[in-house]
Amino acid sequence: MSSYDESEEFERARREIHEFLTKLEQMAHREVAPAEFFGFIRDGVHRLMESVAEVIWLVGDGGQVEPICHAGIDLTGVSATPEDTEAHNTLVTGLFGSGAGMLVAPGASVNGPDGMALAANRTPLLVIAAPIDCTSGRAGLIELFHQSNQDDVQRGYLRFSEQVAGLAAIYLNRQRNNQQVAAQRQQLVESDVQQAALSQVERFSRAVHESLDPVATAFVLANEARRIIGCDRVSVLVKRGRILRLEAVSGQESVERRASAVQSIEGLARVVAKAGDPLWHPDANVEVLPQIEQELENYIDESHATALAIIPLEKPRPTAVVKPGGVDAVAVAKAEAAPASTPEPIGALVAEWFSSNAFDGSKRARVELVAEHGRVALANALAHTSLPLYPLLNLLGKSKALTTARNLPKTVLAVLATLAALATLAFVPAELRLEGKGTLEPVHRREVFAQIDGVVEKVESGVEGGAEVAVGQLLASLRNRDLEVAIADVLGRKASTEEQLVSARRSLLEDGKISADEKLRLAGRRAQLEREVESLDAQLKLYAEKKKELDVRSPIAGVIVTWQVRDLLLLRPVEKGQVLMSVADKTGPWELEIKMPDDRLGHINRAAAEAQQAGRELVVDYILATDPGTRHYGTVKEIHEQAEVRGEEGNTVLVRVTIDPSRHDKEELGAGASVTARISCGRRSLGYVWFHDVLAFIQTQVLFRLW
Repeated sequence: MSSYDESEEFERARREIHEFLTKLEQMAHREVAPAEFFGFIRDGVHRLMESVAEVIWLVGDGGQVEPICHAGIDLTGVSATPEDTEAHNTLVTGLFGSGAGMLVAPGASVNGPDGMALAANRTPLLVIAAPIDCTSGRAGLIELFHQSNQDDVQRGYLRFSEQVAGLAAIYLNRQRNNQQVAAQRQQLVESDVQQAALSQVERFSRAVHESLDPVATAFVLANEARRIIGCDRVSVLVKRGRILRLEAVSGQESVERRASAVQSIEGLARVVAKAGDPLWHPDANVEVLPQIEQELENYIDESHATALAIIPLEKPRPTAVVKPGGVDAVAVAKAEAAPASTPEPIGALVAEWFSSNAFDGSKRARVELVAEHGRVALANALAHTSLPLYPLLNLLGKSKALTTARNLPKTVLAVLATLAALATLAFVPAELRLEGKGTLEPVHRREVFAQIDGVVEKVESGVEGGAEVAVGQLLASLRNRDLEVAIADVLGRKASTEEQLVSARRSLLEDGKISADEKLRLAGRRAQLEREVESLDAQLKLYAEKKKELDVRSPIAGVIVTWQVRDLLLLRPVEKGQVLMSVADKTGPWELEIKMPDDRLGHINRAAAEAQQAGRELVVDYILATDPGTRHYGTVKEIHEQAEVRGEEGNTVLVRVTIDPSRHDKEELGAGASVTARISCGRRSLGYVWFHDVLAFIQTQVLFRLW
């Protein structure tokens, strides 16, 4: 080969080395996986140096030296026997301890820090070692196995290996810096998460202890606990009397107690609370009691929850009291002593999941954390509200702002005004007038009834609402076809009987032609027919009287007060006793029919008795719906003793009131006109006059039930 060819070959090799190192440097400054980066070193070194084997060693997390990448190691003989492997590992340890890169010839040894031979190269190949030093210390080693060559060529191998090791150190430094940055970021993220969790728990603790009302505490606990736990729904039950009652559900403003799901969760929580241990479902390590299992199945069928936790909330045990001289030993003994009996839960916390069916450590910890805060807050609220005279104390506490210096004059003025109003209501007398609704009716009023079944065949001309009629005046005519048929039948039978009677009489006149026996028989027949004719005549008289009942006549003289008589009656079937119309004597006396509620009858009867003893009449003032601006007066005539149910008015007692019709215009006197009347029942205190209905309700619905 000529010198020109050798020079060209040298330049080509130099360019390849330069390109390799340039690309390796670029990779060292990029995000490249370690396997890709060191694999590129292994393949490049093998191609450029034509080495027999390549091994890249790195220090692991535990401080041990491990090969991360290698090739051709089987060609070196270092793993032929266990002794060869052990010797090679010792050699690598010595190379790691060296201060710089080394060339170890076949059979040569590597000395330790004390100058003694540490290990020998037992292979027939030259070992080229280039350490990888990072800022934190020795991080790795590039070990190459090559055929022995001239000294300057071998030194060139070492320099190239050290350049590659330097770029590898840059890559490892960058990787470790990135890992440190990532670790710091992860620590910051975890710190932020922990800080956010602590802030969330702090807000939850502050919110759940803000109120001393059990229902408000349960509502806050349900809604805030859901955020802490991370579940789908939280329910809180509070002890009411001797049972646990559902008071709050997260995301809901109220609880529908008639819902089957509410009844199911209350039943399940009660049996779990009675057992005394929390319920985690599903939990393969714990066997559910039979009485709990049945309630659990019923509730899961209602709620479709895949996982739930029920934590009974017991009253917290007392804590040791710290005194100036130290801890109170008596308080410590009480706190550490076992309770005399199993305490009954004051509530229960129910957490539900609809898409998860497993409990990890964090879930259980969050549920228990929330339950612990809820137990203390709920116990404080129940203890506060169970104090004697709590409603009064609560009212006084709320009214504390009224006694401040700024509001004191207003408070005193309001108290004085209230006392004055109460004194006025208690001591100022007023007339007790009991109000009732009724109608204006003429005293002489008669209903026109149907005296027989039939069909209204005719309504006489002029018979209409407001028309005046005389006594016995024909108003309408009925028709009864059954009566007509009966009369026709009697007339037919009478005619037939009379013909037979005439024939019998004629035969008796012919004495010479009949025998004595025949004459006797005809005489008897004649007598029988005469009696039948008399009976039929009597029937006809009765039917005639009954036929007169088909004529509907006015029982009194007056005015027809039924409207649209013709439309209501004409060609309509009616029954005996049915009211057809009403006739009233508007020229006679008038009265009010007041339907007074029966709960006011006692006042009216007492007022009537007092008026009778005083020799006076019980006064009534009233107004007509047609003239509400004018007040009229009357006197009580009669109070019925029996109450009756009258439509929407309920139980009422009829009170008849006599009035003076001359004080009314003729146009105002209309039968059935609506009236509002008030009966004077004596003088009572102003408060009783205004609020007697309220007092009666309290006496009957509250006090009576308490006695």
